[in-house]
Amino acid sequence: MSGVLIFEGMTVGVLEGDFTISVDDSGQTSSKLILSTSYNVLPIWLKIAYENIALSKEASEAISNKWCDDPRIQKELLLTELTPSIQVFVACGAALDSIYDQLKPHANISSNDIESWKEKKTARSAQITEIIRRVYKLNNEMTRAFKKNIKSIMEFRDQIIHPAHEIKQSCTRPDIPVGVDWRFAAYRFANSAICYQRTMEMFIHMYEKGGNDAKVDENMKNIFKALQEMKLVTENA
Repeated sequence: MSGVLIFEGMTVGVLEGDFTISVDDSGQTSSKLILSTSYNVLPIWLKIAYENIALSKEASEAISNKWCDDPRIQKELLLTELTPSIQVFVACGAALDSIYDQLKPHANISSNDIESWKEKKTARSAQITEIIRRVYKLNNEMTRAFKKNIKSIMEFRDQIIHPAHEIKQSCTRPDIPVGVDWRFAAYRFANSAICYQRTMEMFIHMYEKGGNDAKVDENMKNIFKALQEMKLVTENA
């Protein structure tokens, strides 16, 4: 192996015992170094969301341009939009789950708090919001905005990840003249675009505001270095 490929934002270090220097009987020295890395996959989830937004938009435009009276074509058009739109919600939800895990050690959350959440079956979205609120000292107005966004994203994510296979009333949507299953109305391009936009706005706010710990800020800077390398944000984001 000739070297290690290092990505932007990657944590690099040397574990105990992985750097050694030895001297043989003739006095010749030799050394051995094993580099250890940690690649934060949170930015990858945002990249997945971004790429699927483009696919969802393309499919949405096809619905407007190619809709006809043939049910087979109608189904194909709707499924082509639904698939990437779902991925946007799943990816954004995963990114929020990931930032929760990365911020939790810095949020001064006690074991009693955790047990209380379990006993009360506190929604995941509420837990994520509380962790972010504590770490970034959000004011009441910003906390309400985060809570609203996270609650919506996580609820739509969960309805896809843990679907209840029960019938619901069919829905209409403004761009087609027929009723559809509610999923084809909820998980369309317009809504997935809002989901991605709100997710990125929250991450940008955290990045610009800064947290309560130097390690938190360093981690967020690394996340944005990775996002810059993937061209999801510009350097002045």
